[in-house]
Amino acid sequence: MIISEMQSKLATWSTENRERKFDRLLRLIADRNWLSQAARITLASSGARTPDVDGVDKCMMEANLQHELATIREELLAGSYHPLPARRVRTLGVPPQRENPACKSHL
Repeated sequence: MIISEMQSKLATWSTENRERKFDRLLRLIADRNWLSQAARITLASSGARTPDVDGVDKCMMEANLQHELATIREELLAGSYHPLPARRVRTLGVPPQRENPACKSHL
């Protein structure tokens, strides 16, 4: 499942039928493969080398990736996931490294 393709499909479906309801989106976002792909995309970006507000950089995240993704998944499904505040860079909000896969999975 490719994130960008699914995001395009969801956007198209919601535009074509404004009354359409999307249930099970949380299951999609919390899917292990989906989160892994989101992490891969995030860690491939040039910004991943810089530590975020949580002090985690790319190397640290990669070293503990499976554990972090499992934790994020459990928190998403339990309803206890609360992202940390983004670090302000100029006018952009940069989410913490640990939050990036979850953010990327549903953007």
